[in-house]
Amino acid sequence: MESTFWKRCSTCKKEIPFRASYWVCNVSTCNRANTGFAFCSVNCWDAHVPMLRHRDSWAEEARSPTPEEWARRQREAAAKQGRRGVRELGRRGR
Repeated sequence: MESTFWKRCSTCKKEIPFRASYWVCNVSTCNRANTGFAFCSVNCWDAHVPMLRHRDSWAEEARSPTPEEWARRQREAAAKQGRRGVRELGRRGR
């Protein structure tokens, strides 16, 4: 199933379209692959700051990928996950 938008805002859950500006937190723990926070506005970014107790942070503008770029990233992540699963199975068999 192909999505008509890239992601949902981490705060308000509004859709963030493909090829659109969005905001990320400069704090490294907010930018890890498993968290992947994305905010539709600076106000939504600002709302997450007190919850995560950031001391010194700011919002950085970013651009969401095209649908083609996003599909490619998803395929690469799935392939990487598949290789990781094969390695894990090999280790268990020892």
